[in-house]
Amino acid sequence: MSYLKIFLLLIFINQNKDIHIDPSDAYNQLNSNDDIILIDVRTDEEIKVSKISGSINIDFDSEYFYDSLSTLNKSKKYFIYCRSGRRSTITVNYMRENGFHESYNVDGGINSWKNQNLDLKPKKKANN
Repeated sequence: MSYLKIFLLLIFINQNKDIHIDPSDAYNQLNSNDDIILIDVRTDEEIKVSKISGSINIDFDSEYFYDSLSTLNKSKKYFIYCRSGRRSTITVNYMRENGFHESYNVDGGINSWKNQNLDLKPKKKANN
C-alpha cells in the first residue's frame, strides 16, 4: 500500500461526519438533480457483480486513481461509493483536501444501498 493511501486511511479513522450522505438521501438527490456525479471506486470485478446505473468507475486500486480524480471538475457535486464505505470515505477526504468541497461518501456503500432496497437504476444518469 502506498504512503498516500496509508495517510488517507489515517484520515478515514478521524473522519468528519459532514462528509457522509445516507443512501436514501443520495438516491433522492440523484433523482432530482442532474448535476450530481456518482462515482464508484470499486474494482472491475466488484462492478461485474452489481453497479448503480449511471455511475462512473474510478478504481481505487488503480495506479492512476489520484490522477483520474484530479481531472474532475472541482465545482461539481460528487457522491462517491464503494462496497462498504471505507474506500469511498478515504476518497472523499482526499477530494475535500484538494478542493472538491461538494464531495460526499454514500454511507455504507452499495451494501447499505441494497439493504435499504434502493433501485440500482436511479432515474438520473451521471454526467461526465
